[in-house]
Amino acid sequence: MAARRRPEDAPKTRLEADRRQLELLAAQCGEEAGLRRPLNDVVGGVITGIPEDTDLARALSDRATTDLLVRLLDQNREQVERALERLREGAYGICEGCGRPIPDARLEYQPAATRCVECQSHWDRLNGRTA
Repeated sequence: MAARRRPEDAPKTRLEADRRQLELLAAQCGEEAGLRRPLNDVVGGVITGIPEDTDLARALSDRATTDLLVRLLDQNREQVERALERLREGAYGICEGCGRPIPDARLEYQPAATRCVECQSHWDRLNGRTA
């Protein structure tokens, strides 16, 4: 007979699955875009002198876009790691900004949330982020 999951295990299970998915996506994006290879290898050896070729410009643009995507995926994974740490500490669901409980609806929508909406908005403004 299979063991039934306790309701308090649900956030951990979902967060761990999210972390694995984010790691996989970041790795796939980096490999597909050739972020771990020299740019000359990625664009097929077109870098020979002054970069005036539109293919090179596109390769540079694509690489920059993919690099940004990988960094965003890594930031999301770090947020999931922070939420998992708070879960282990027994502080999951408590806002790290104001100390009040994070509403269940927010945690259902964003299980990696470590701040309530008000504190997250304030943090985003301070750190130059937009929703």
